[in-house]
Amino acid sequence: MSIYYILLLFAHIGLIWSLPYVPTQDGPSHIYNLVILHDLLNGGKEWGEFFVYQLSAIPNLGFTFLAYPLLHFFSPLTVERIFISLYIIFIGVSVPFFLKTFNKQPLPVSYFIFPVIFNYTFFMGFYSYIAAVPFFLLSFSLAWRIRNSSTACRFLCLNAFGIIIFYVHLIPFIFFLLSLASITAVESPDYKKSIKNLLKLLLIISPSILNLLYYLEFSTSSSVSDFSYLLSLSRYIRLFIELLYFSTVNFLPWQILPASILMLLIVVAAYHSIKDLVKRRFQTQNITAAEKTLIYLSVLLILIYFFVPFTVGNGRYFNERFPWVILLIILPLLRIPETPFIRRFGSVLIGGIVGIFFIFNAIILNQQSSKVQKFLSGLDIDMPTGARIMMYKPRPPEWATVDILLHATSYYGILKGCVDIGNYEADTDLFPIRFNKTGSTARQKYQTIYKAKNINWENYPEIQYLLAWEIDNKEREVLNKHFHIIWEQDEFNIWQRNAL
Repeated sequence: MSIYYILLLFAHIGLIWSLPYVPTQDGPSHIYNLVILHDLLNGGKEWGEFFVYQLSAIPNLGFTFLAYPLLHFFSPLTVERIFISLYIIFIGVSVPFFLKTFNKQPLPVSYFIFPVIFNYTFFMGFYSYIAAVPFFLLSFSLAWRIRNSSTACRFLCLNAFGIIIFYVHLIPFIFFLLSLASITAVESPDYKKSIKNLLKLLLIISPSILNLLYYLEFSTSSSVSDFSYLLSLSRYIRLFIELLYFSTVNFLPWQILPASILMLLIVVAAYHSIKDLVKRRFQTQNITAAEKTLIYLSVLLILIYFFVPFTVGNGRYFNERFPWVILLIILPLLRIPETPFIRRFGSVLIGGIVGIFFIFNAIILNQQSSKVQKFLSGLDIDMPTGARIMMYKPRPPEWATVDILLHATSYYGILKGCVDIGNYEADTDLFPIRFNKTGSTARQKYQTIYKAKNINWENYPEIQYLLAWEIDNKEREVLNKHFHIIWEQDEFNIWQRNAL
């Protein structure tokens, strides 16, 4: 691992620590609920009046597992930075290990991880998911290395890997099952043997499979998948474009520039890879088992990416989680063109482009962090502990796919002890915190789908403060009937309910 690679890892970590706030959509809510859980498990002196906890074996506990112990020693926002730093280190270590496992020199291909470290799922604040991806890569690599070991060894190791990934996050657990199926299919000499070996694999990993089936049987999922997407050409075009950009364009149109450079590099490398595979195939030279495994898994993930609905069970944004993981899976297959110039300057060229990508990401992160900081300019306002507050944000961002202010109200909960009425985690079965009977009667959907303006405020007297962002004069007229402004700065203002 080169010094430049290590420096880039530390540069990404340093960027996170330099920001006033880490700009992610769901991140504030995760930290907020972690603080609530910590209080409830220690007597509930601060939050017991408003929330209850319900600890259960849900496959979305990665962030809780890693971050909760840190709250004993660090402040909540510091815990978030430590968690993200660990994610960057894990992904920075797991990818070179993955490449070496599948017979590929880590450099210069490992440099391709840096443009996608700050990907769509990161900015969405899907913390358990991004933590699970490095665990999946390491487990996939180890599963390949022990594929010829004894049945007992594989039973113990594969189930240990599978159960850990399952409870960190469900979707990478599915990736792991698909990777095991790909390994088994490649190692089988014919179709009959393949079916026999797949059945044997099912027996070997039966504890992990039974764990999954138990969860599916007793989960309270009520969502019905909408398969009308199969008729939507625009959906396929959007997914295709997002796959080409590998989840790197999230906020501003000019992000397309570095994303296009990355796409061009990947396309050129993929072209040479396909050309080499086809050439070897027609020259009766063997395509290695490692390459076949990665091809099978990549094809499976791409098919799932295009043909599975946006919402699966209680989870949303299913497809958007795939592009950067697909890139990581195909990295060992990529072939850098063998020219004298590339041999001499290839690493420098790729490293330089990655450096440019880092600069673009640094600008984006600082801009979005400043936006969060502006939203938190009202922290000096005297709001009592336990005050029920709500985001009033009637419109989504004009261009961005991520709204880093959507759950920023939770910062006021973390830093001032307020109760965020829009705490979506306390209204689902995917997290350990629930509203108690005196909690929210204003359904969180009003906030999360930008329809707070549709609320009849007379029906929700428990909402004491509104944190309003970019509201127009008409919306102000409506609010003036029930609230009055106590803080205003640019496009942000805080409203307090009028005395009855």
